[in-house]
Amino acid sequence: MLNNPLFYCKNKDTYPPFKYGLYKEEYFLTKYLENKPNTKRKYIPVLWTNFQIEGWFQSQKNSMQNLLDEWLKENPCEDGYFTVVQHDDACLLKLPENTIVYGSCSGSIPIPLIYQDLNNTLENMQKKKFNEKKILCSFVGNITSNNVEPNVRKLMFDILLNSNNFNLINSGGWNPIVNKQNQDIFIETTINSKFALAPRGYGRSSFRFFEIFKLGTIPIYLWNDLDWLPFKDEIDYSKLCINIHYSQIKNLENILLNITENDYNNMLNYYNSIKHLFTVEGLYDKIIKLET
Repeated sequence: MLNNPLFYCKNKDTYPPFKYGLYKEEYFLTKYLENKPNTKRKYIPVLWTNFQIEGWFQSQKNSMQNLLDEWLKENPCEDGYFTVVQHDDACLLKLPENTIVYGSCSGSIPIPLIYQDLNNTLENMQKKKFNEKKILCSFVGNITSNNVEPNVRKLMFDILLNSNNFNLINSGGWNPIVNKQNQDIFIETTINSKFALAPRGYGRSSFRFFEIFKLGTIPIYLWNDLDWLPFKDEIDYSKLCINIHYSQIKNLENILLNITENDYNNMLNYYNSIKHLFTVEGLYDKIIKLET
């Protein structure tokens, strides 16, 4: 642990609204300190997102960099280092070149953008079968991208909005507080959809990709510069979801209409066989396995 509380400040966010427990950086750090695994690379034990989203971070950045540099000198490792980060921009302090960054949206190795929900809010919702779902494909969310171009979400709306097979709901600009009404609209719409769009926004991934599965629906991952789906060494995404570059949005309707009920159910069954990798517990185990 670094000898400064700024590296471990509490995350005040209430986002995503279905989180009840720890963010994955917090969970990983807690379990690592409990288990003390013998990893080849040394873990940099920092809660990156918690302090990088704080307004005071920029004013403290240089001093925090100096403290991190001191810790690295005191904890040398010939095999290098690794760390775990949720933040869209990964680590905003300089790290040694021999550092592996397990990142949700950028870094060295993609990991799931997930959180702990001890209430299992989404999993406990009543699911619907293929023929009970009256919407082919839906999206409930905002279309902002913080100037990331091309704006995949805006293009998605421009191309798909006028089709009767797509139910696209723009909830307005991004807000860390999602009111109960918008939560219910997301849940109800997604449960009643065969597929739900999970486009990248500012970051390459989204919480919704993993939330959609929990509601018994198949997500459609839309990306632009890099496909950032995690753990491709274990997961065959052609069996799990729809994964397309934004340039193929115009073909999406035909792709979905050609998926049979049997194909659809096979995707859900495959998800059930790998879903442990999309939990904070499974994520911890996977990273430790890669590092030992």
